[in-house]
Amino acid sequence: MQNIRTNNLKIAERGIWVSIGAYIFLSIGQIAVAELVHSDALRANGFNNVTDILGNIAILIGLRIARIPKDADHTYGHWKVESIASLISSFIMFLVGFEVLRETVMNFVNGTSESVDPIGSIAGLLSGLIMLVVYFYSRNLAKKTRSQALIASSKDNLSDSLTSFGTAIAVVASAIHMEWLDKVMAVVICAFILKTAYDIFRDSTFSLSDGFDDNLLIDYQHAVEQLHKVKRVKMMRGRMYGSNIFLDVVVEMSPDLSVFESHEATEDIENLLREQFDVFDTDVHVEPAALPEEEQFASRALELLPKEEQFLNDENIENLIEKDNFQEILFDGTVINSVEKLTKLSKKNLAIKNYQAKQVSKKTFILTYEYTDSTASYMVSSTWRRNEYWYCIFRQTTKIIKE
Repeated sequence: MQNIRTNNLKIAERGIWVSIGAYIFLSIGQIAVAELVHSDALRANGFNNVTDILGNIAILIGLRIARIPKDADHTYGHWKVESIASLISSFIMFLVGFEVLRETVMNFVNGTSESVDPIGSIAGLLSGLIMLVVYFYSRNLAKKTRSQALIASSKDNLSDSLTSFGTAIAVVASAIHMEWLDKVMAVVICAFILKTAYDIFRDSTFSLSDGFDDNLLIDYQHAVEQLHKVKRVKMMRGRMYGSNIFLDVVVEMSPDLSVFESHEATEDIENLLREQFDVFDTDVHVEPAALPEEEQFASRALELLPKEEQFLNDENIENLIEKDNFQEILFDGTVINSVEKLTKLSKKNLAIKNYQAKQVSKKTFILTYEYTDSTASYMVSSTWRRNEYWYCIFRQTTKIIKE
């Protein structure tokens, strides 16, 4: 898993390099054309691309550092550097966005206005098409690598594409004596810069402060509770390290399970979360679950009495019998197994007398009692063992001979 994630970060860098190359070309081109055609909207869009260059460089550095293996001082690895890089990127975007907004507003207040050459719209249109291609490339690569940083970068690519098309429209509008629309579009573009900066800031701080989506935890809990040996998920919490999910899970299992069986169940949980939800690391803690019988009855002897009554009267046998390890000796000496027992069922209405219970181990009870039918009286000895639930594993019936 470590090698796969490291390799994914390496592949994700390709998308960042493509974005940086496109932004360098477009920022230089748009700012230069903006000076020639006197378009505030085109100039704002060019500076928007400058912030994207700086932001993507910060993300690129973060991806490089995040790939460093864990060491003595970073036992969870360096994955969070990816979020730190995104946070720095948001600060850069905030600074440039406010500066471009300030300059645009000052030009509007001072009444600075120059005629706009409609040829500037070609630059905006070309920029929009290029960023749309970069968006599709980055988005597909982000899905393949599952890189949150690249996903954020691809969303920024789409935002830049839309604002570039808007810039082209504003330049054309200004050329037909609607100069105010050019300045309005410049303000709108600044708003897009600040909105994108805020979204990146919000997501990165949420991750760095160990925030986690509760809806994901609900999905994880539901999936884990479907596993056979898990009685209940008592607690689950998650945190993000870059694009990687780390989970702490506390589950309740039957106290009858061995250490080996409990450990095997924890591995099933880890595999499920990794394969179905792409969870990077899961720490599972097992606690003993309260058995339903122990919660319902005051003592084990009283718990087993109604079960033995059902057994005596051939009721619910399929849920009370240990199918793989059951043997019964009938009063005539015939020995039968679970399969034969289930084929000889005949509903009765018998009552237990002189019931006694003896505990021979934590999980094993021996019950003895008498019952009488229409022909004779009988003595029964049965052995019950608990394996998550109580099951009968041995039974012997002896006919009582009256003197």
